[in-house]
Amino acid sequence: MKKLFLKSSSFHLLLTVTASTLIAALFARSQFGTMVERETLDWRMRAAWDARRPDRSVVIAAIDQKSLNFFQKNGVAWPWPREFYGILLDYLHKGGAKAVAFDIDFSQKDMDRLNVSGRASDSSFASSITKNGSVVLVTVLTSSRDSSASTGTEIDPAFFLPAIRAGIFEPRFKSCIAPRGEFQKGASAIGVANFFVDVDGVARRIPLLFRLNNEILPQLSLAAYTVGKRLTNSTLGNFIRTIPTDRDGSYLINWYGRGGPNGEFKYYSIAALIESAVQMKQGLRPEIPPTVFRDKYIIVGGTAVGLMDYVSTPFTGQHPFPGVEIDATILSNFLQHYYLTEMPPFFTLIIIIALSLLAAGSFYGSRKVMVSTSVVLASCGIYLLAAFLLMSIRRFWLPIVAPEIAALTAFAFAGVISYVTEGRRRRELRKLLNRYISPAVVDEISLYPDTADFKGREIEATVFFSDIRQFTALSEQLQPRELVENLNEYFNLATELILNNGAMLDKYIGDAIMAVFGAPLPKEDHAVKACLTALQIQNVLLDHYSRRGDDKPVFETRIGLNSGRMVIGNIGSERRMDYTVIGDSVNLASRLEVVNKEFGTRIIISQSTYEKAEHAIETRELDLVRVRGKDIPVRIFELIAEKGVLHRDVISLYEMFHEGLEYYRQKEWKRAEGLFQRVLERKPDDGPSRMYVDRCRTLIETGVPDEWDGIYKSDAK
Repeated sequence: MKKLFLKSSSFHLLLTVTASTLIAALFARSQFGTMVERETLDWRMRAAWDARRPDRSVVIAAIDQKSLNFFQKNGVAWPWPREFYGILLDYLHKGGAKAVAFDIDFSQKDMDRLNVSGRASDSSFASSITKNGSVVLVTVLTSSRDSSASTGTEIDPAFFLPAIRAGIFEPRFKSCIAPRGEFQKGASAIGVANFFVDVDGVARRIPLLFRLNNEILPQLSLAAYTVGKRLTNSTLGNFIRTIPTDRDGSYLINWYGRGGPNGEFKYYSIAALIESAVQMKQGLRPEIPPTVFRDKYIIVGGTAVGLMDYVSTPFTGQHPFPGVEIDATILSNFLQHYYLTEMPPFFTLIIIIALSLLAAGSFYGSRKVMVSTSVVLASCGIYLLAAFLLMSIRRFWLPIVAPEIAALTAFAFAGVISYVTEGRRRRELRKLLNRYISPAVVDEISLYPDTADFKGREIEATVFFSDIRQFTALSEQLQPRELVENLNEYFNLATELILNNGAMLDKYIGDAIMAVFGAPLPKEDHAVKACLTALQIQNVLLDHYSRRGDDKPVFETRIGLNSGRMVIGNIGSERRMDYTVIGDSVNLASRLEVVNKEFGTRIIISQSTYEKAEHAIETRELDLVRVRGKDIPVRIFELIAEKGVLHRDVISLYEMFHEGLEYYRQKEWKRAEGLFQRVLERKPDDGPSRMYVDRCRTLIETGVPDEWDGIYKSDAK
């Protein structure tokens, strides 16, 4: 299990996604998580602009402060006589209103007041209810059976609905505060006025059906809709099935905007309506003609602050909502079929898993913190935008909190797991690579281990081969311990420069060093780095041995460089493997190192290396050589110095050599020999000039062979 945890990326991904999904799901189901998600819903409701306005057929007859003041001045205190509501009903009936819903408690007797005709005020109101024929009264349900929770009036069984199997949440209650029996006789429906608030005190949802003992009653707005649309019990059941509900079965209210008289709904002050009704009875022209209410749904209720009928909603911060406007909002939703739909829990879980998988996969897949961070932030941002647009365009509640937490948690988990597992893997990798590669390259591989493929791949790089001149003779003069000490001293000097310049130390072969520039990580300047390193090694060794001042042996090194395509990877048997390079490009570098013997040089590079590094180095062309094992000749160059450091006298010397080389290739041996001799006069130890002098003399003495093509065949091994 421990091995699986440390090495399996698939296991890490599964573990991360599972853990982040579980955390996000638990958070989403917690009270705090639910509250936070609902706060984001409120924000989207306020911020996601929608051109939809409430159904204009829904209006509010408001018992506002203006109405209370008006009747107070005329000697009528609150609560008003029921006759007032009868007058209002008659007025609305003449106007052709579809339904009138009273969000007012009519459970108590009206203090035996009489109207102007001598009839009891309650009787007058009851008569108006019957005459109107489209009145919805309200009841409040309670869970208590004591006398304080009930007036003793029961709801007429005719108002109960048959069992509607619509999967709707039906909260159970034991008693009710019902309208007086004489009012019920003429009413078309009775609706429930109970409101529910979430844990943060905000009203966002409401049951559509309520259960009083074993009987079912509709919510007030649903009752008004039923009356206005003249629905039967069967058609009501079909309509309810079309209404989306939340995970608890309650209806999510789809708000239109801010509330109050200056908000989204049309408000009429009830004092103005009653005054208009009285004006009509007196034969006067009413201030508000009743015809404005033709085919309207009128919600009658209190909006004055003193009546305490205010509820917190998502828009409370902009304007407080009276309870009557919440009823109007729900009724308008029904009329427009304008609903707020919530993502089902199953699909929410799928989104959580998907975002977790994306976050963790981006981390494990790229291994680059900046890339994975960008992917996670971008995906979270896109998801937020999608949630906002879906709310604005489709009124669809896409959960935000749990999916975003899942993505961020998955990213954090991936980082921790990667730190634990990859940290150990990188430490082991670093320990292994420090023996072969510079610390800077090791850091890069440790940071991005997938960029270095150890299984085998083709690369373009520069191979470095070095050997110690006359090592066999020197080794015979030293004791084994002395030989090893001196050889290690030489290796330390050369290896330090190789590693510091970002190369991979491939191996030691006796006194030889093999290194690769441009591996295991690709480098564009691998040829330049190889050339400059070769020059540094020669200079450092020369300086070191010149300053040592003892009788210990002096090691002089010869170096061959070649650039090209090669294969790199772990090569060997199951018991022993080397991470190395193979191919013709590698073999040529080895051959060029040996060719130094024949030309008396210290560093020879191939034409491919020269072409990649000529802008940074000083060279002189030596020859066209056909090395052992290759049929195609190679143009070779002596690496002399870094670009721009040669003195003009030295440059003129090498120009003279190049001129001699041109005469040599044109078979003008005498002129070529003379130029090479002049070079030797100024630089007696110049190996290439000495070799060409010997070649010219031989060709002059023996003549030119028939197969001579100017290409030198090297048999050096």
